[in-house]
Amino acid sequence: MIKKILNKIKTSIWLYPTIYSLFALALSFIITMIDQVYVDEMSSDLFDFFYTTTPLAQAVLGIIASAFITIATFTFSTTMIVLTMYSSQFTPRVVENFLNNETTMKSFGVFLSGFIYAITSLLFLNINENGNLVIAASVGVIYVIVGLIYFLVFIHNVSTHIQANGLILRLENEALEKINQYRDLVKESNIVTERTFNKIIDNKNYTNLNSRNDGYIQEIDYNRLLRIAQSHNLIICFKKVVGQFVSTETRIMTIYYEGEHEIGKEIQHEIHQCIWIGNKKTETQDFSFTIQKIVEIALRALSPGINDPNTAIHCLKNLGLLLRDLADIDKGYVVLREEDEGGFIMYEAYDFEILLYDAYQQIILYGQSDASVMIVVFKSLRFSKANASSDNIKTINAYATNLYEKLNNNRFDPLEYEKIRKEYSQLIGQ
Repeated sequence: MIKKILNKIKTSIWLYPTIYSLFALALSFIITMIDQVYVDEMSSDLFDFFYTTTPLAQAVLGIIASAFITIATFTFSTTMIVLTMYSSQFTPRVVENFLNNETTMKSFGVFLSGFIYAITSLLFLNINENGNLVIAASVGVIYVIVGLIYFLVFIHNVSTHIQANGLILRLENEALEKINQYRDLVKESNIVTERTFNKIIDNKNYTNLNSRNDGYIQEIDYNRLLRIAQSHNLIICFKKVVGQFVSTETRIMTIYYEGEHEIGKEIQHEIHQCIWIGNKKTETQDFSFTIQKIVEIALRALSPGINDPNTAIHCLKNLGLLLRDLADIDKGYVVLREEDEGGFIMYEAYDFEILLYDAYQQIILYGQSDASVMIVVFKSLRFSKANASSDNIKTINAYATNLYEKLNNNRFDPLEYEKIRKEYSQLIGQ
């Protein structure tokens, strides 16, 4: 539960603005205390350079407050324009990628905290004593310089985010990071076939657990589940993968145990606490969701309103590279356990055939009349086949053959169809 709350806080758009605003309040109180209590102690040639009179400080802080609120207004307006463009030109699913960007959130935090510092310092400024010297204005000037630097960084960040190639590259890197995490988890374990799985659970009692909520499986705490399985000598077998939609009637796991005593409600509750289900997909453990975003960008590029097949072609090449890193993992059950321990976890490995279908099928449906798109589809499949296991090679060949037989050569001129045939032949003969 604590980890779930921390993840929600970490991905919240209010994290950096809140932290920076609290910092600005604390800085304002500290500077005010220095100005009112420790003026004599800090008077030196170095600090004299930063001191100003209170009327001048009042004018400077007022300008700083106006500058920060103006920059913040412009930033929010620009952000709304970017979000609207993301939704209309790419896909609504990538909106959160911009909002969760660390540079964007830090920029918001600096602008809001700068305004808070200036207003708070004005509130505590003693303007009745004209001979009183303060450093609040000098600190505010330093703050506004930092704010202008962040403003330039924000503008550069926006200019790179609105480019399709930049967005696709960031999505590919995010997907690769999650895929590598999944591969590392698989390497620490071993994959068993359905037949071996049936031998493991033979003659064991079992209890099925359904989902407690309707929604998507967002994350699973495997380490905590493994400790539960070990402490109670259980075999916890997942029947769903992260990212799937489940309802309260859906069986998400089966718990196998020895003995006549059934699994208690407390243990079931503890196990449920390790599975986080929400009303939307997340990318924490679900690389397929990031792949889905790339697919949706390709589909939007192929739509008549945008008509940008080159972006779709770029997406297809990236999809082939991503599936290449998954093609060497066979279908089966991943066993996560420690040596000399009785209990362990088993969960289904991602089915490469399903990943292949989800990545290409819709793009093929809407781009099958464009020869350049179909040529790159076969080339992308060739990329994914480069590192595939023997079973997944058969899956790719079967998928490509089925696609090639469906293509109507009357739809393309002889030169286009010959290029498609050549790519298909290279894929099958690889």
